[in-house]
Amino acid sequence: MKKPTLHYYRFHVEKIVDAISPTVIPYYDLTMVLEGRMEYRVNNRRISLEAGSAVLMPPATKRERIRTEGKTTYVSFNFRTEETIDLPLVLDGAVGKEIKMMVYACNEIDLDHGAYAREALADLTSAILNALYSYVTRSQNSPLTERILAYIREHYREPLLLGKIAAEMAYSVAYCDQVFRKDVGVSIVHYLIDYRVAKVKEYLIENVLSLQEIAERTGFGECNYLSRQFRHRTGVSPLRFRKQFNG
Repeated sequence: MKKPTLHYYRFHVEKIVDAISPTVIPYYDLTMVLEGRMEYRVNNRRISLEAGSAVLMPPATKRERIRTEGKTTYVSFNFRTEETIDLPLVLDGAVGKEIKMMVYACNEIDLDHGAYAREALADLTSAILNALYSYVTRSQNSPLTERILAYIREHYREPLLLGKIAAEMAYSVAYCDQVFRKDVGVSIVHYLIDYRVAKVKEYLIENVLSLQEIAERTGFGECNYLSRQFRHRTGVSPLRFRKQFNG
C-alpha cells in the first residue's frame, strides 16, 4: 500500500488509559495494546481490547475512549491515506512478535524529532498495516498455502529452491505456485525474498551483526546479493537503512 500521511503517533507505557470524549474522527486511528487492556465505544458499540489486540477505526467513525484503571502499554497511530483500508474493526491476537518489534522501532525513532523521524514513522506505519493484512489473510488461505508459509518460516535461512519446496509439499511446482499466488497474491519466490528482507530489517535495527553475517542468517548467503535484493525491495541500501535507524 502507499505510504500513509501520519498526523499523530504516541507510545504509552504502563499508563492509566484516560477517557476521550465522543468525537467523529477525520482520519484512521490504529491503536494496539501490548500489555493490559482498554475499552472504546465505536459508533456506540462497546469494544474491549486485551493485550495483543488492535482496533482500526476509519474516518467518519464516532470514537469514544473509556477510562481504564490499571497499567496499560499501548500505541496509537492517526493517519490519512488515499487508499481504503479493508481490515476488520477489531483484530484479536494480531499484535505478534513482528509487529511488536516494529512498534518498538517506532518508539526509538520518535526520540528524533527531525524530518527523517516523521518519514520513517510513516514507513513503519505502512509496514505494520501490511503485517495486519497478512495476519487477516492467513486464516483465509488454503491448507497447502499454510504449509508452504510454515515451511518458509522454518527454513528461510537455508538455500531454498522452488523445486525443493514443491517436493516437500508433494505437489508439482506449477500447482504449488498457482495455489500460493491465488491466496497470497505473489509467487512463492517473491514471498520468500520479501520474508528474508523483513528479517534483514530486524537484524539491521538490532545493529549487532555485520552485513555478511546477516546474509548468512537470512538465506541470502552473500552480502552483495542481499544488498541488491534489499535495495530493489525498499529503495535504499542496507547500510543506509541501518544508519537511518541507528544514527
